[in-house]
Parts: sequence; structure tokens; C-alpha cells
Amino acid sequence: MDEMRGTVQVTNPNAPSGEPPKSFTFDTVFAPGAKQTDVYNQTARPIVDAVIEGYNGTIFAYGQTGTGKTFTMEGVRSQPELRGIIPNSFAHIFGHIAKEQENVRFLVRVSYLEIYNEEVKDLLGKDQHSRLEVKERPDVGVYVKDLSAFVVNNADDMDRIMTLGNKNRSVGATNMNEQSSRSHAIFTITLERSDMGLDKEQHVRVGKLHMVDLAVSSLP
Repeated sequence: MDEMRGTVQVTNPNAPSGEPPKSFTFDTVFAPGAKQTDVYNQTARPIVDAVIEGYNGTIFAYGQTGTGKTFTMEGVRSQPELRGIIPNSFAHIFGHIAKEQENVRFLVRVSYLEIYNEEVKDLLGKDQHSRLEVKERPDVGVYVKDLSAFVVNNADDMDRIMTLGNKNRSVGATNMNEQSSRSHAIFTITLERSDMGLDKEQHVRVGKLHMVDLAVSSLP
């Protein structure tokens, strides 16, 4: 790993003598000793900052079972230095809100849905047997009809709601991991920001942050 150049060199152990290693270049690479905070600050923090300012953003990890997706996204929540992108983003959002000026107010809501066998389920809904419809409107774009949303006041609220939704996810066996999820899940944080402008009027901006857990079975 060459973190300065953003390259990864891979050597084929069965290659003929003298064959050079293959080199791959990325926007950013992390060596095995990289810290969770380094990964968050370089990859996720700019996206969360943009959402706070009223833009939409999406974060997801891609890869096969056992490659570290869950550790990167969730980590070990009980140990601050090992927390992943999701708990770090929760803390980031409410840390920013706590430091904001008095004339800026936020309303934070969360929703959690699952796509399993081409059906959409509300992981936070009362009826876990109900299936929702995907709709589209010119003013809001694509949305899920009747998807529930809950107002949260702190990072602990977010964590509790996500844990509740995870218990409702569909789990099935795959060839690689008996407990791998066979579903896509999207945890959405909606931030409504109200600022008092120079014209003494309230100006509202809305940003959405989507945290996506992709099913392993869908990977090529």
C-alpha cells in the first residue's frame, strides 16, 4: 500500500521469476494499520458535512463476505477508537448541531427500509408483513409511500432505532456465510436546517444521508 500515491501493488506468488507486481491506483487507499477515524475523516466526513449544509449524500461499503464491510461501517461501538462510519456519523451530526449558532435550528428524522426479493419493507413499521410501494413525484422524485420516520434528539436515539430495525431484517444462507444478509438495507437520516437570513426570514434547507448495506448475493 502506498497511501501517498493512492496505489496498491499485488504480487502473484505463482508468477514466473522476474514478473513485476501489478499496480492499481485509487482516489484513496488505507494500509492495514489505518485507524477508523482516518477512514471516516477522509471518506465520510466531507459527505456528512455536505448533508448538514442541505445536500444529499450516500455512503456504502462494497465487497464480499469477510472483507471488512461491517467493521468499516459499524466497528465496535463500545470502544470509541474502533467505532465505524455509522456511529461516527451520528456523533458528527449532533456534535455539529450542538455547536451551531442560536439562530440555526435542526430537525433530524430517520427511516429504515429493506429491499428483499424485490419487495420493500419498513424495518421500523408496526406490521413487518406489510410491503411498501416505490413511487415518483415531480416535486420530490423517487420515494417510498407510507415509510415511517422518527424524530431523534441525539446519537443514542439513532443507535437505538437502527438496532431495532436490524432485528427485523431478513437473513438467509449464502454459499459464503450462513448468516449473511440476503437483503439491501437503507438507513436514511433527514436533516432539516432552518437559518435566519439577513432579511430576517427563516430559510429552510433539507439534506438526506443514506447509509446502504448491500446484499452479498447481489455482488458479481
